[in-house]
Amino acid sequence: MDLFESLLERLLAWLPFATHPVLSQVLGLGLIVVVGLVVAVLWLWRRSPKLVPDPGMRVDVIGNQVSAMIRPLMDGSDVSMFNLLILAVREHFLLLSKIPLRSLMHLRIEDDSGKRALAPILRNVTVDFVAVHPGTRLPVKAIFVRKPESNGMASSSQDRLVEALLHKAGIDVLRLDPAVPYSVERLINLLGLEEDP
Repeated sequence: MDLFESLLERLLAWLPFATHPVLSQVLGLGLIVVVGLVVAVLWLWRRSPKLVPDPGMRVDVIGNQVSAMIRPLMDGSDVSMFNLLILAVREHFLLLSKIPLRSLMHLRIEDDSGKRALAPILRNVTVDFVAVHPGTRLPVKAIFVRKPESNGMASSSQDRLVEALLHKAGIDVLRLDPAVPYSVERLINLLGLEEDP
């Protein structure tokens, strides 16, 4: 505190009361206080620990209790279907796999209750395969591979809702049955990609 008092005394000696009006003295002291606060904030900010840890620090945080293993992105039947779809759409579209529904469209819902009702339903919906136009980079077709569900009634209402939203966004929906053996020609026909003679 002695340093602060000595600086204040020197400052007051530099500002003689008789030669300057009171308002100038108040403004001068206010300016000094503001500059002091700025210097103090900058000093504290530089001394505070960084919010983003160093990449080297992250390795130390992961201990022996944590294990990480790779896992396949698709199971065997999905890989087979993906390969067939690649052959069917390769001249027309890019094919993406396991895309969250919310990545395909922007939903604008005016009603708050509608937002609260739709959010939990759509949060975990993943489109199995998406055909994307290579020029516009917009999704054109959403392809779902039917899987056996535990709750058929809830699943069918969710499927209808998802299909309605995709249609509203201008995305065609195709549902494929994994039990049916598809040929490339049949997939081309189902996707509406047959060439005109």
